[in-house]
Amino acid sequence: MPTFVENLNTRRLRWWAALVAACLLAAGCSFVRLSYDNFPSLARWEIDRYLDLDSDQEAIVTRHLEELHRWHRQEQLPQYGAFLREVDDGLRTPLDPSQVRVWRERVGAAWLPVAERLAPGLAELALTLRPAQIERMRKRLAESNDKYRKTHLPAQPGAREEARAERLVKRAVFFLGEVTDGQESELRARAVTLPASEDDWLAERQARQQRLVALLERLRREQPSRERATELARQYLSTVWSSQDPQRSERLAGAVAASDALTAAAVAQATPRQREYLSKLLLGYVQDAEALSGRSQVASADAGSRGAGAGGRAAPATPTAMQGGAAATLGLR
Repeated sequence: MPTFVENLNTRRLRWWAALVAACLLAAGCSFVRLSYDNFPSLARWEIDRYLDLDSDQEAIVTRHLEELHRWHRQEQLPQYGAFLREVDDGLRTPLDPSQVRVWRERVGAAWLPVAERLAPGLAELALTLRPAQIERMRKRLAESNDKYRKTHLPAQPGAREEARAERLVKRAVFFLGEVTDGQESELRARAVTLPASEDDWLAERQARQQRLVALLERLRREQPSRERATELARQYLSTVWSSQDPQRSERLAGAVAASDALTAAAVAQATPRQREYLSKLLLGYVQDAEALSGRSQVASADAGSRGAGAGGRAAPATPTAMQGGAAATLGLR
């Protein structure tokens, strides 16, 4: 499902890595909490779909995902809630594109601590991969790119603009609850004027995937030390959302700026009822984040009490991280 930050702009800017993606799914609160609680299992399933893990590799993935999940629940969810409260407050005053840009950049910057936590697990798994598993990943990536082309790059004349307009309208409905006929007409007209960036986004997606496959192949072939492998994984993850093509990067920056302007305009034209809906949506996600992180604190306190009651010292929490969607986390999408 789309995340808050994905929907805030006309293009999926960091899905993949969008900071709030882990808990802010476009569904009811109970679904958010259920999905978040089951993240390790869901992510392990997705990684297995790409790599066909053996039992030893599954144990590696499970261990790192569970550590990732605990850290993320304790350290990141409270920050997500605070961020969304700021967004809600900001939407109560006139919104301009520069503020949308600030929010988007904060989401991007917050990826770095997640990347830091992900690197050891990616490195440990990569050192165990076999050539057939990497080839399987290539095929899966090709399949996912074919799906992207069908939805974002239709060949029929005018179909691409129509698909872009449909995405804009769905995004507006997600945030505002409903749109008037006039608002929908305005969105469809604006869709035609937006930069035609779909080809560039696909090229970025493919370049990101190619860098990941190249990293996995290198680690499998060279078998460096765990420390060196972790450093190479960290280098990839910390720059995974940065374009390596200056000209394409410039074009995409223009597309993102245009989507920021469209977001600000859509909010400015929202009715009082739509603004109320948006506020309730955001604050509902804040409550989810607080409930999920609070559950972790209660569990930690209970564990500490049990340890103290037994005459022992409570074990410290294991640092971990989670970023919603395993494939997106690794830059597959």
